[in-house]
Amino acid sequence: MSRTPETLPWEAEAAALRAAGPRHVLFLCVANSARSQMAEGIARSLAPPHVKISSAGSSPSRLNPLAVRALAELGLDISGHSSKSVNDIPPGDVDAVITLCAEEVCPVWLGKATRLHWGLPDPAGAGATEEERLAAFRSVRDELRRRLSAVFGAPVIGPATPADLPAVRALAGAAALPVEDLGAPSQVFLVAREAGAVVGCVGLELYGDAALLRSLAVEPARRGTGLGAALHEAAVREARARGVARLWLLTTTAERFFARRGFVRVERASVPAAVAASPEFAALCPASAACMTAEV
Repeated sequence: MSRTPETLPWEAEAAALRAAGPRHVLFLCVANSARSQMAEGIARSLAPPHVKISSAGSSPSRLNPLAVRALAELGLDISGHSSKSVNDIPPGDVDAVITLCAEEVCPVWLGKATRLHWGLPDPAGAGATEEERLAAFRSVRDELRRRLSAVFGAPVIGPATPADLPAVRALAGAAALPVEDLGAPSQVFLVAREAGAVVGCVGLELYGDAALLRSLAVEPARRGTGLGAALHEAAVREARARGVARLWLLTTTAERFFARRGFVRVERASVPAAVAASPEFAALCPASAACMTAEV
């Protein structure tokens, strides 16, 4: 593969790399503890099975626990990763190298490969508290997923349009979720698109500073890829942006999925009156459904 010109924006670089069809993509930063580790984990979840994904650093350190935590929120487990030296990566089969350093001097790669530079800030040095640093890790994680989704053709999550409602209904119906009340004015939907088609969805039903999280569904071929977790995280970010302080939901099949994301089971009597009066709570979901809540 030929080298991609440095003057191209990352969108064009990602498209060129995707068109070239790399067989082995290597992510590099200095310590191989945060950015390149998250990139490796995300890329492995998105790339076709035949594409090898690696990461390394010029001064390897140790895997940052906040990198593990940030990816776990997407359902991706990198807890078994370890920091590796760039000198330990055989150069012969690497045909694409992406460096991620911003402030530091990135490792040198002497092998023949397409080289891209995506300078992203080091989240480990951000903020004064662990929560501030975790927010920085989430920001870098989300940017990496956005760019790597473009490289590997993975779904891109964004706001739904009115024309997407039939697709949302179909996904929710296929997942045995309520569809009778979909399209109400209080509802906001996000969808995951792939090649123009809607392959996942999630909704928020807004009631002041509370919201009902609903209609989280992924087409069968995309289940187990982390897309459901990514849709959930996108919904949480949307809720925060809209001033929501607490999310509520009902589920008959996904209690463990939501429990891993901070939701706890509660009695229906604790649900705010406006949420309890929603069609989903009042009539559409069975009494046996687990009622769960989480702070945003």
